[in-house]
Amino acid sequence: MPSILITSTDPSQHANYDRWLQRLESDIQLRYLTPGMDIGAEIAATDGLLLPGGGDPDPALYGRPELLHLCNVDAARDTLEFTAIREAVDRQLPILGICRGMQVMNVALGGTLIADLPTSGFDAHHRTAGKDRVHAIRILPDTMLQSIGAVADSDVNSAHHQGIDLVAPRLAVSASCADGTVEALEWRQPSGKPFLLLVHWHPERLPADHPLADSIGHAFLNAIRTSHSTP
Repeated sequence: MPSILITSTDPSQHANYDRWLQRLESDIQLRYLTPGMDIGAEIAATDGLLLPGGGDPDPALYGRPELLHLCNVDAARDTLEFTAIREAVDRQLPILGICRGMQVMNVALGGTLIADLPTSGFDAHHRTAGKDRVHAIRILPDTMLQSIGAVADSDVNSAHHQGIDLVAPRLAVSASCADGTVEALEWRQPSGKPFLLLVHWHPERLPADHPLADSIGHAFLNAIRTSHSTP
């Protein structure tokens, strides 16, 4: 049975991801990778990695420790995910990153973040009154994301206060917001590389018929099946 690791310091906060993926594919094993586990062994025994939403990466990791006061850092997740990302990339596993997952992957590969979007002049992305914001994004042509969603633009949900600043050298933008905020990343040179999609919105919380919801989950799961069946 194919398996996916979900990184977390508190699995109870990530039940939405379980429900989403199990609804799309019941024949899939979902396990949590938490601090204290043997990360190398767990990565070696799985077929894909999901980096979910959560707290902020420590700005010291991208050379801006003075921005710490703008962040709600989850240091244990940082340690866990930096190692997991390195191991997963080395083993060429499919990776899906959502919200924080997009941010930490960009940092782990050498990119930087905007520590707080509202104080940097971007005020359309964080939650208000406990609810996701909604805004439009434009998908770049000839990207994997465009082939997955089969649309050139769409409205998406939004619940993040941080954003991508410098894109990691190995990554490329595949969607953005009208204010210039990066909304999706993928491999810059995808040939010969495994599935990698990083998005700022939450597909697990969107309606099933949304063009950038279940289609993303299915694409990830298809890559997982391929990874599982390849010796």
